[in-house]
Amino acid sequence: MSKPTGWVPAQHGAWAMLLVPYVVGLSLAARHRPLGWGDVTLGLTWLVGYFAFNAAVLTLKSPAKRRAAFRAPLLIYGAASATAGLGSLALLGLDLLWWAPLYVALLGVSLRLAATKRERSLVSGVLTVVASCLLMGVLRGTAEAPLTPPEVAAMVATTGYFVGTVFHVKSLIRERNAPSSARRNLWFHAVLLAFLGAGVGVGWLAWPWLVWAVALVARTLWLPRAQRRPMVIGLVEVAASLWLLGLATLA
Repeated sequence: MSKPTGWVPAQHGAWAMLLVPYVVGLSLAARHRPLGWGDVTLGLTWLVGYFAFNAAVLTLKSPAKRRAAFRAPLLIYGAASATAGLGSLALLGLDLLWWAPLYVALLGVSLRLAATKRERSLVSGVLTVVASCLLMGVLRGTAEAPLTPPEVAAMVATTGYFVGTVFHVKSLIRERNAPSSARRNLWFHAVLLAFLGAGVGVGWLAWPWLVWAVALVARTLWLPRAQRRPMVIGLVEVAASLWLLGLATLA
């Protein structure tokens, strides 16, 4: 059975969106405190919580007669995420609860969009990405040292990349024949390039970040003119994600 168009980019995007912000957040936190089991349980909370969120999306967008099929995964993943979350609170402290309203707002709107059959909209994708990237702030916030401008710039750049993948993949696959989508994608990455250029200019980011940003703009120009095979799109994003991971964790 052949996989649907977009399967490879979608699978890469989901796993990269889950893992890269988590690893970046761990790297930032490790510069100020020793890592521990609480960081493991927090990662599990988000990972299993994402599966619970996905089951909730499938439940909400499915016809009423098919929703029972998703009830068991939703309950199992939800219970597992709650258990891991309680472990994180016990190990890392109740200050984690300060982040709860932000997650409720972001994921609540996403679930509302799913309930109205708009789970594949641009807004829904951006909200999910921002919720995932917020984990960097949660992890870094567990250290008592105040955030530094370079750390904020790295987190914004990471978030910008994953938000950009929503624009990028949509312009290549679901909206591949819409010139406005391609222009929107290019403008977003041009703004990201300008932000990183400013960060390099004031000394918050090292110059390799700028090279990476130029490469992202180049890929938004090249891929629409190349053969848009899902495998090619996915491999390019794998390379961009690994490059980003090196910049954010080794700088």
